[in-house]
Amino acid sequence: MSHTCPSVIESSCLSHAWGSAFLHTFDCGKRSLRPLMVSVGGLSNQPFAEDTDLRKAVDAALKENAKNSVRVSGLTIFPYEMWVRRGRPGCEEFSSFCVDQYVPRLKALDQRNRYGTYFERMMQFSGTRNGQIHSINQLQFVIALLRRQRRSRYSALQITCFDPAKDHTGQAVRGFPCLQQISVAQNDRGRLAINAYYPTQYIFDRAYGNYLGLCHLGQFLAHETGFEFARLNCYIGQPLLGDVRKRDLRRLAGLVRKTIDGQVEKGSGNG
Repeated sequence: MSHTCPSVIESSCLSHAWGSAFLHTFDCGKRSLRPLMVSVGGLSNQPFAEDTDLRKAVDAALKENAKNSVRVSGLTIFPYEMWVRRGRPGCEEFSSFCVDQYVPRLKALDQRNRYGTYFERMMQFSGTRNGQIHSINQLQFVIALLRRQRRSRYSALQITCFDPAKDHTGQAVRGFPCLQQISVAQNDRGRLAINAYYPTQYIFDRAYGNYLGLCHLGQFLAHETGFEFARLNCYIGQPLLGDVRKRDLRRLAGLVRKTIDGQVEKGSGNG
């Protein structure tokens, strides 16, 4: 195990950002302590850039290894398709639907959701204040701060997912939540950035869907506030390949490497 500086990956294509993160993890030792920073820009474009062929290859490999698709992993962070289908309702209305109707349905369909989903904790986080149990819609709170004419207190623009009262357990494997917290940054030009922190992340199993869901969350916040969602920054303290054998991913790694190398050559040729 080695202690090294974080590697930084930057791209304007969500698929290529994930691909570089995947290769970084695939090529590192199993228990390397090499943190990773993934930054995706150009997200104000509608829709934001993805490599269709690469995403299809990822979904095929996920299916072969009995993992959730990119889409399914993404909706646990924010159910963007459901929000669009329901006519893009406001935060309060959509949160009520998700917490009261959608989350119970997801828990019934898949036992892996028994501890909850990320968007449930964003929309209904329970805690104690002055000796009383309170539930807060963190998304609604952040949106209200961003809508204010006066600049918001930056340290208040946070959304937490990890709850020590529920999640500090002795389980060897729990699976949720890997995402600890999200912060939102704003600038004077009316732009937003989503910053996400993962103590550890399964890059093959879930990371593409994680990044997709975080981008959809950014689009939702932009819609609700009138800001422009511009960038996703994701810090992973210890990236891991996932609950899968490396030899089962060699074909995918070869395809990803060819794709990423082709993008590098194309970029250098334009100079």
